[in-house]
Amino acid sequence: MSYADDLLEVAHDLANKEAAKQAGLRRAVSTAYYALFHLLIDEAVGKWAIERQRSILARTFEHGKMKGICDDVLKAVKSGARLPPELNTVALAFIELQQDRHTADYDNSKQWSTGDVADVLAVATKAFAAWRAISAQDAAQDYLLQLFLPKMPRQ
Repeated sequence: MSYADDLLEVAHDLANKEAAKQAGLRRAVSTAYYALFHLLIDEAVGKWAIERQRSILARTFEHGKMKGICDDVLKAVKSGARLPPELNTVALAFIELQQDRHTADYDNSKQWSTGDVADVLAVATKAFAAWRAISAQDAAQDYLLQLFLPKMPRQ
C-alpha cells in the first residue's frame, strides 16, 4: 500500500472513531487532502529514473501551483477541451479538498460534523478512483508534468 493510500485510510479511521472530536474530524479532513496531494506527487516522481533523487524532486511541488493547474484544467473543460472526465474529477477534488483543509486547519469557527467529513472523504475516495482509471493516459501524464514544470511549453 502506498503512502497516499495509507493517508486516505488514516483519514477514514479518524472520521469513523466513535465519539469523534473536532480535532479528529479536522485532522481527517486535512489528511484527506494530503492523501490526494501525495498521490499525485508519488505518481509524478515514481517514474523518475534516479531513485535517490525522487524525494528531492517531490519537495519541489507547490500547493498553490498545483491548485492553479487544477483551475486551468477546469477552465479548459468549460472551454470545450477534450479531456477525460476523470481528470476533471481529480482537478475539482484537489481544489475542494485544499479549501476544506484550509478551513479545517485554520477556521476554528467551523464545526465539522461526521456527515461533513464523510462528504470530504467521499470526494477524496472518488478522486483516487478517477486517477487510477486514467493514470496511464497521455492527458493524465501531461497533467502530472504541468504540476511539476515551472511553465508547460506548448506542444
